[in-house]
Amino acid sequence: MCFGSSSARPMSARSTASVRAAMLLVLTLSGALAAGCGGVKMATLINGNSTQCLNFPAEGNPIIGTPVRIHQCDPFKNQQWNLADNQISDSGSICLTVKGDSTADGTPVVYAPCRGLPAQHWTEDANGHIVGLGGKCLDVEGGDAVNWAPLIIATCTGAPTQTWRVQR
Repeated sequence: MCFGSSSARPMSARSTASVRAAMLLVLTLSGALAAGCGGVKMATLINGNSTQCLNFPAEGNPIIGTPVRIHQCDPFKNQQWNLADNQISDSGSICLTVKGDSTADGTPVVYAPCRGLPAQHWTEDANGHIVGLGGKCLDVEGGDAVNWAPLIIATCTGAPTQTWRVQR
């Protein structure tokens, strides 16, 4: 029987056991494939000494071009980021991007489709900075790590809002 079929019939105990076994196999294979992906390096990014984390909108995909924000750290998937290939992405499709490819201090960091652009290239330095376009640090606008504060790039100064703890 296909999913979504309108002619649903009660399943026998044997059929139920077969479906459970098949589901277990799919879950096991999915986990093995995910663990085997060398390009997936999930982590939570915590700002400075705060309890604010880099946040992906909880209601699904963000609107392209909207500012990236921090939010109170929580155990949910919307604060898990893929840190692979010098990009910070949801699962490789939506990346943190410096708006307009600008290197000016205060330029917003927004969501955009991952394309490997220089504005999507980020590295972590030894001081806990996440460094992007023009050698600028990922920072919190206004210098105060509060709920829903937007992210920008700024000249690296060592300010607490420019340091990030990467929790893998």
